[in-house]
Amino acid sequence: MKTFKTGIIGLGTVSRTHRNALAQLDHVELTAVSDVKPEKKDELPEGVHFYQDYEEMLDQEQLDAVHICLPHYLHLPAVTACAKRGINVLLEKPSTMNTAELRQMQALDREYGFKLAVCFQNRLNPTFVKLRELIGSGEYGKLLGVKGVAIWSRNMGYYNAAPWRASMAQAGGGCMINQAIHTLDQLQLLGGPIRSVNGQVCNLALKEIEVEDTAVAHIDFENGVTGTFFGTVTYVKNSSIEVQAVCEKGSFTIKDYGLYYAPAENENEKTLLVRDRRLPGSKTYYGASHVELIRGFYETLAGHEDTCVSIQEDKVISLIEAIRRSSLEGRTILWKEMEEQ
Repeated sequence: MKTFKTGIIGLGTVSRTHRNALAQLDHVELTAVSDVKPEKKDELPEGVHFYQDYEEMLDQEQLDAVHICLPHYLHLPAVTACAKRGINVLLEKPSTMNTAELRQMQALDREYGFKLAVCFQNRLNPTFVKLRELIGSGEYGKLLGVKGVAIWSRNMGYYNAAPWRASMAQAGGGCMINQAIHTLDQLQLLGGPIRSVNGQVCNLALKEIEVEDTAVAHIDFENGVTGTFFGTVTYVKNSSIEVQAVCEKGSFTIKDYGLYYAPAENENEKTLLVRDRRLPGSKTYYGASHVELIRGFYETLAGHEDTCVSIQEDKVISLIEAIRRSSLEGRTILWKEMEEQ
């Protein structure tokens, strides 16, 4: 396998996870990074080139791929710059801030023919992979409902540290697009094609910010499955994400980094089926599957099986927008309305 020369645009918190993952991979060399803050250069290993202007980096370096780890409002311009130069992209979530931007990015993908993959690493968590396998087997009967719960803690210090997070124009939303996006992505993967969405978004505690601190939604899927979502950042701590799938013969629940099964005839009889790997430190909620996802990205570039989540597959941005629109307009949003945008 050839050695891929790689760059990173944006050296914020999540970029450390990308850098750590790249350091574990053979045939991938972190060649250059870009960040507007010159002091970020001090974080880099010797030999990695540093730029404050990412377009200069893209022009000066012969890069095979770039990881984009920027604030949300900068994703589309950075992807556009890479697309026009034929540079492959691994894009941190969220891909974009809304469906209009998503359609622009999907058009870039079709026009320029570069690889544009989105970082939905939690799809690769062993608990979620096993859950999809068990539901798909048919052994437990028809899927009836799915539930996702994301109850975390974010105070004003979090938003003051990076004011763009509090801005609709720069973040595109709050708890849904920032904290609960993986949970919503998993719900839509489990449930299948969406028929309609009803939702409410509000600010229960953080009145000073433009973006929501709380959201709830009811999702109807084409196959009759019912989805329920609740997300908030108003709690005193980050609680475990919970994803549940109810089948005719029993229920599966992902919680506290484990997948549990309870038969319908005795829901108190829970069996642990598999556990997730956990990241060390305080960012365990990132999930430990970044390394696997990033390895798969480069294996795809090398011509092996394509395991990437293409920008064309990204449904969660439109789901978040549908929940918000339902709340603002006070009505059910049909999924075909989102597809027509």
